[in-house]
Amino acid sequence: MIPRPTGDCVKCGLYAEKCPVQAIDRQNPGKVDDKACISCMRCVSICPHSARKVNSVMLTAVNTIPKKACSGRKECELYI
Repeated sequence: MIPRPTGDCVKCGLYAEKCPVQAIDRQNPGKVDDKACISCMRCVSICPHSARKVNSVMLTAVNTIPKKACSGRKECELYI
């Protein structure tokens, strides 16, 4: 899940500067190093124009995984 800029991006470079792994190119913020990105979503949360988004289809798919695992009540277990 790699966040990409939308048409609202003004190329301020703030999220490129704040990326913890420097995966976003400072000269071209639309270019993201897919191998370096850790999908922390910091760029999405700090963008002042809300101009970075994740593919909505991918986000929906990822959200269904925990729903299946967390749908029922689990019994307490202790592992020693």
